[in-house]
Amino acid sequence: MREVHGKLVRETLDEVLQPDICAVVSVDMQNDAMHPDGMIAAAGNDISGMLEILPRCQAFLTETRRLGVMIVHIETITLPDGQSDSPSWIRAKGTMLGSDFFLEGTWGAEFSPEVAPLPGEPVVTKHRSSAFRGTDLDLILRGSGIETVVVIGEQTPGCIEATYRDASYHDYYNVLVEDCVAAFDKEQHEASLLVQRRRHDVCLAEDVLSVWRAARGKIEQVVEVAS
Repeated sequence: MREVHGKLVRETLDEVLQPDICAVVSVDMQNDAMHPDGMIAAAGNDISGMLEILPRCQAFLTETRRLGVMIVHIETITLPDGQSDSPSWIRAKGTMLGSDFFLEGTWGAEFSPEVAPLPGEPVVTKHRSSAFRGTDLDLILRGSGIETVVVIGEQTPGCIEATYRDASYHDYYNVLVEDCVAAFDKEQHEASLLVQRRRHDVCLAEDVLSVWRAARGKIEQVVEVAS
């Protein structure tokens, strides 16, 4: 770390990804987006990207748990009869105009079973793109001493980018796991990644896990020596 204006700044990816200050934020991995029978696919959108990342995200979360890194699950919920939707938000849904995807109480709003929360893992409900907007995500992270937000999930140019950027605006270090995010518009997916790479840390799942494994290995070695 380097001291700047009397403040210690984490410079390297290894420093930013120290496991005890990290939380994986898994965004909107719900049936309507991740499943061929979900409303996103039913509206004619290409969900091949989501199907591709699903097993990767499952494996990433499994290893994250094994390494003792915090996981927070984010769900988008649409309330019945437009109770959570403003006119501008309805318009922003674009091709899904007027569709109540992720509708409260439906199968489509449930987490895909491969990446569903385990007991004890916090779940944050949102009604807009950013997982920080109108939620208690910041409170949960700060209460756990988190400094770095590691983002996975769907849609890259939408809820992923909104959450990822908002994390930095809330003064967290942020890391985007590029092989664990996807969108039904692949051109926008790539454009979003291009923009994020210019200003933030974007890397592969294995890069993240390698740092965590190395850090945990060092801890285990210290314990062995001490014993």
